[in-house]
Amino acid sequence: MEEKVKNKPIVIYGGPLFDGKGNVYKDGAIYVSEENVKFAGNEEEVFSRIPKNTDMEFYDTQGKVIFPGLINLHHHFYSALSKGLSPIGRVTNFYERLSNFWWKLDKALDGETIQLSALITLLDCINAGVTTVFDHHSSPANIKGSLENIASVVKKSGIKAALCYEVSDRDGNDVFTHGLEENLNFIESHKDAEDVKGILGLHANFTLSEDSLKEISRYFDPEVGIHIHCGEDAIDAEYCRDLGYEGPVNRLNHFNLLSSKSILAHGIYLSRKELKILEKAKAIIVHNPESNMNNNVGCLDIPLPENVPVGMGTDGMSSNMLQTLRSAYLLHRQAGVEEETILKNIPDYTFKNNSLFASQFFSGKPGILEQGSNADISVFDYIPVTSFHSENLYGHIIFGMCNAQASMVMTKGRIIYNDGAFLTLDEELIRNEAKKASKRLWEKYINQ
Repeated sequence: MEEKVKNKPIVIYGGPLFDGKGNVYKDGAIYVSEENVKFAGNEEEVFSRIPKNTDMEFYDTQGKVIFPGLINLHHHFYSALSKGLSPIGRVTNFYERLSNFWWKLDKALDGETIQLSALITLLDCINAGVTTVFDHHSSPANIKGSLENIASVVKKSGIKAALCYEVSDRDGNDVFTHGLEENLNFIESHKDAEDVKGILGLHANFTLSEDSLKEISRYFDPEVGIHIHCGEDAIDAEYCRDLGYEGPVNRLNHFNLLSSKSILAHGIYLSRKELKILEKAKAIIVHNPESNMNNNVGCLDIPLPENVPVGMGTDGMSSNMLQTLRSAYLLHRQAGVEEETILKNIPDYTFKNNSLFASQFFSGKPGILEQGSNADISVFDYIPVTSFHSENLYGHIIFGMCNAQASMVMTKGRIIYNDGAFLTLDEELIRNEAKKASKRLWEKYINQ
């Protein structure tokens, strides 16, 4: 068995530090040893607490801001090679967007394009300072082993991911069965893994029959949870109401599919009664503002009228969580929500709630920089020229940092990206292979 290489202790300092909990240190520093944060806070205090005569390294950010590694609660790795691709047929509503674009793309995926899509997205995640991802995968023509295929490159990248295969009836019973098996096998094989976990993936209520949900419920484990698109469009709510339910959450609850580890992406078309159900179950809604705008499906109410946890995700639109926070701010301002209300909610969704949810799956307090947490750290290429403190942090993110790329990313005390160079992935090879594979993928997509 290969012995794990230990990294030297390191101090990251030289710029403002945001600890993920709302605290900002003007002159921040983090002392990292044995994969964990030993001390985080003001530079003077941190340096004073480092044991004397320690053989260590120093990383001076030269004014750049220091953040915890960011968390994305709803992503789609498989969408990476779709940029520039056009739908086949009319797209006048949400269902046509699925049937004439996404459901044709996922059928064209094979083992190589699944892996390259994941690799391209992993490059983008790391570039955006994201170190924990909850992904939702679909490849009806290539199901068996697809999650392990993705997991193999996630492990190589150095980041954490919770993976699932989206089970659906839309391609027939055999595909449904294979999708469920893929999920269950992956969950079981990774139940004791540290950095890659399985979760039970479902597409949406409106693509799952009563019999299918009954079958799924036989295998549901509240300690594993589900990852589902829920109430993204009116079609989802209407389908459930036609079956006699209050809506999509009521239907999931009827089949006992809700727990504190359940992700409900979007959550736009939910009733007050359903929000009460979610509040009791402690399941999380994930806000995806950019895809909601792209699909013209509506806007999540903020704050929700009930005490339901809300997180943030990109839904495959990008891998940039800071840009997504900005998009959420602008979307809700356009919808007439007061700035104060937005800034009381959207940052908590992005940082606090994403961290709390991810902590149920991964040890080490993802999204937090404090003593004992994993050293998952992102230094962003942003040097504030105006005052930078806890009261105006989100103004800096929205109007200054949103397009800043990471200049250094560390996971569990190991630097995986530095000054434009990926240290765990071969960027040039990945991009060259992806260019070739995308041509074949597009041909398969067009010729279906």
